[in-house]
Amino acid sequence: MKTALDTFAIETQICQETDSALEAVNHRRLDTVIVDWDGTHNAARVLRATRNSSWNCNSTVLAMVNAGPEMHDALRAGANFLIHKPSDLDGVARCLRAAYGTMIWQRRRAARCPVDIPVVVRFSELGKIDAKISDISVGGLALQCRRPVDVHRQVSLNFALPDSDILVHAAGEVVNADGKGRAGVRFSFIPHSELKLLESWLMVHLAKLEDTEMPSCNVNAAPEFA
Repeated sequence: MKTALDTFAIETQICQETDSALEAVNHRRLDTVIVDWDGTHNAARVLRATRNSSWNCNSTVLAMVNAGPEMHDALRAGANFLIHKPSDLDGVARCLRAAYGTMIWQRRRAARCPVDIPVVVRFSELGKIDAKISDISVGGLALQCRRPVDVHRQVSLNFALPDSDILVHAAGEVVNADGKGRAGVRFSFIPHSELKLLESWLMVHLAKLEDTEMPSCNVNAAPEFA
C-alpha cells in the first residue's frame, strides 16, 4: 500500500486504533479514507463515521476486503472502491488509479477562493448580524462575524460575487465555529442557475491565483473552516 500511495504522491496518516481513526474522520478534511476491512464492528464504524462527518461525508473511501460477504458489507457501509486481499502492487495501483479522478473532483469542489465580501447574515434565533465572507467554495463559505455564533444554526444570506454582476441567494448551516466570530457555513440551498454561475466564477478566479494547480491528494489536508 505504501509503495502505491507514494507513486501517487498521496501522503498518509496511519491510524492503528479505532479512536484515532474516528478522531481523524470527524475533525479533519480528508481526500480519501482507506479502511482495512477485517470483518469487525470497528471497520464498519469508521466507514459510517466518515459518511456521517460534516468534513468527509463525500470523501472517497477505499476498503481492503477479502472475497465473499465482506465485499457487499463494505459497499453497504459506504465504500466507493474495493481493494481485494491479498493484493499486489499492480492491483492496488489499478484501484488507486480508478479512484484518483474521484479524489481530484472532490478536491476541486472543496477548493476555496479567498474573498472579502461584506454581508448581512440572518441567523436562526439571532437575527441579522454584520459579517464578512473571507473565502468561498461550491459547498460553503467562511464568515467573520461581528459576534460569536454557534454550530448548527441555520443561516441565510445574499451576496454579490466580486468583479461580476452575479448575485447569490444562499441558505446553509454553521458546521464549525471558534467562539470568536469565525464560522464555517455549509450550503444547503442555492438556486440551480445561481449555483452554476458560482461554479463558473470560481473556476475563473481560482485559475488566476498563483498556485492554481491542484496539489497532490493529501489525506492530512484539513482546512480549518469549510
